[in-house]
Amino acid sequence: MWNEKINVVHLTTKAPKVRNLIKDRAYAFTMDLFLIGIINKAIMFTYVNFVKTFFHQLPVGVRSNLANKMTEVSFINFLIVFTGYFLLSYYLSEGKTPGKIIFHLKVQSPHTHESHLTLKASILRTLGYFVTIPSAFTLLLIPFFRKDHKGIPDWLSNSFVMGTEEEKYIESLEDDIGSAKVTSLFPEDPISEQISSDKPDIKKAS
Repeated sequence: MWNEKINVVHLTTKAPKVRNLIKDRAYAFTMDLFLIGIINKAIMFTYVNFVKTFFHQLPVGVRSNLANKMTEVSFINFLIVFTGYFLLSYYLSEGKTPGKIIFHLKVQSPHTHESHLTLKASILRTLGYFVTIPSAFTLLLIPFFRKDHKGIPDWLSNSFVMGTEEEKYIESLEDDIGSAKVTSLFPEDPISEQISSDKPDIKKAS
């Protein structure tokens, strides 16, 4: 019996395994770009049908001019959808875009327990993505070459990306610490009770 193995259940939540967040971040951003592309295509499809339906009586030259500007219109629409997508997702969805939700990621500000990103942090992080567009998003590869795995959006918004499992683990530790109670080693020790009861009398005498 003395050498029998007993499984001990831990009182705290088991720490999550270390994940490669860099790859997950790349997958999440690719998913977000895919969704932005779908939204952009849907809006442009609606716009083209609107032009064909309501402007069919215009001269051929005007219609061809509108058709030639579809590329510019599509790019401007992409920028608007791109900005609104990330800004609203970060600000309204507790630092999560649809891509980050799929890959269980979240953007968090340091030194704070608030689940929501501030509007300022959301704007600056969206701006960080925006400035990488001229480089065809290649600047977003910077975290792959840094030890802290931070890139332009992280620097501008002073935020970082973490896994949702890590977030839940930290919250469970905080709950355990908050609910912990200090118990006396010798609750029935008469000497300790006598000392604690004599403390108010000593203070009054002094």
